[in-house]
Order: sequence, then C-alpha cells, then structure tokens
Amino acid sequence: MSNGSDFAAQKRSFRVGAFLLVLSAIFLCGWVDYFTGYEVSVFAVYALPIILSTRSFGLAGGCMSAFLCSLVWIAADVGAGHQYAQWWVVYWNALQRFFFFVCVVVGFHYTRAALGANSRYLGAFAGPLPVCTQCHRIGAKDGHWHKLESYLCEHAGTRPLPKVCPDCAREGYAKAGFIERASNR
Repeated sequence: MSNGSDFAAQKRSFRVGAFLLVLSAIFLCGWVDYFTGYEVSVFAVYALPIILSTRSFGLAGGCMSAFLCSLVWIAADVGAGHQYAQWWVVYWNALQRFFFFVCVVVGFHYTRAALGANSRYLGAFAGPLPVCTQCHRIGAKDGHWHKLESYLCEHAGTRPLPKVCPDCAREGYAKAGFIERASNR
C-alpha cells in the first residue's frame, strides 16, 4: 500500500515541479522580452516553456501555456513602452503570437505521438525474434505464435505482398519439370 502512495506523491511532486518550472520559464522569457525592448522580437523563445508544458501536461497544458505566453508578451511589449497607433493592434499582434504558440503545441504534440508510435513499431523487432524453423511462425512476447503475415500486419502496420523470389521460382519450375535443375548441369 505504501508503494502506491509513494508513487502518487512522487508523481504529484513532479507535476508541481514541472508547473513551477514552466511558470518560471514563461516569466523569464517575458523579462528578457521586456529588457530587450519592443524593437527586438524574441517571441520565438516562448516556444521553449510551451514545449516543456506540452511534454509535461499534454495538449491542454500546452494550450494554456500558449495563452499565458501571449498575455506575458502583451505585458512585456506594453511595459517596454511600445506605442501603437490603434488600440486594437496590440491585441491583433497577441492573437497572431497565440496562434503561433498553438501551432508549436500541436506540432510538438503530434511529432511526439508519431515518434512514440514508431518506437513501438521498432520495439516489436528489437532483439532476437524467435522464428519456428518448421512452420516459420513468429513467437510473440506474450507466448503466442503468429503467422508472419499477421505479425507484420499487427506490429509493423504493413501488409505483406505475396511474391516468389527468382531462386524459389527456378527451384519450383525445376521440381515441376519445366527446366533443368542447376545440379544436373
């Protein structure tokens, strides 16, 4: 019982630490943005805490960080003394940055998901792969034996295309008597 509660406490502690790290990184980006002034654009640096948040808290956490980064950017830009000709321009610029930040969140999330899927596919073929010398079935980690075709469909996401290699074709035609065997020559 103690192991489960220890694990939950460690997970909660990790999430609190990650949350504080993300907040610190966002406000550090805002501080750098404020001190570089509005002439120098450093809004791409905000992608780092957004990626960290997406990695730690998923898609929703990344989107919330994107929104917070947009608000911090507004505060840094206005605080640095940027004067706009129209009041709505600051919000338009913040909206553009928010959409950029959301693109970072979605791009990182789906890239990470694709890498995870590829890792699972490669994991099915990592290490020794037991193959029966009689029926050519493949032994899975769960102890069941699968036909090669079904194993490839399930673990590699591919469908084998039945073909005959040239050596087997020659041997098959030789057995059928259509051509001479290589050993008779």
